[in-house]
Amino acid sequence: MRRVRPRSAGGFTFIEMLVVVVVIGILATIAYARLQSQKEKAFIAALTSDLRALAEEQEAHYFQNRVYSSDLVALNSTPSPGDTVVVLEATATGWSGRVYNPKTTKQCYIVVGQAAPVGPATQDGVIRCS
Repeated sequence: MRRVRPRSAGGFTFIEMLVVVVVIGILATIAYARLQSQKEKAFIAALTSDLRALAEEQEAHYFQNRVYSSDLVALNSTPSPGDTVVVLEATATGWSGRVYNPKTTKQCYIVVGQAAPVGPATQDGVIRCS
């Protein structure tokens, strides 16, 4: 007579392990998407901060020289690492500029005074990103 061993009740089946792996994968995907969204918001915050700083530097330069400047060295402009600031127009009546970072597709614009509107920036002194 042959002995029948009782089946062990411990351990997990292959299907149970597969379900756990799939659930962990879904949670990791959601977490990664949220992280990317937060990184994009951080880039935009740095871009707008750089434009605000540039606006203050332009006003200080205008107060001393009665003209806005397109020379970032003269303005003592130091953008955030990776950001590029460009003064598109600078006259005695106004200025416009943009800032961008190659790690994001967004760019931010500002127009002050009687400078020509650029990008989505059409209101005086209001920063717009697109």
